[in-house]
Amino acid sequence: MFGSSAPNLQKIAIRILSQTSSSSGCEQNWSVFEQIHSKRRNYLEHQRLNDLVYVRYNLNLKNRYDLTLY
Repeated sequence: MFGSSAPNLQKIAIRILSQTSSSSGCEQNWSVFEQIHSKRRNYLEHQRLNDLVYVRYNLNLKNRYDLTLY
């Protein structure tokens, strides 16, 4: 097998490359972005829009986490 001269590196590479990728986090973030960036709020500054998306997304995560505790 390729990499037999560096077994530690081979193990790490296999673990990293075996991870699956997903776009669900990006899609959730984009959904929040679409909720905030409406026609009424079309003129928001870029940083303000990013801040609002960050707060809304993390608030949704917190609410989801709180529901699992009960």
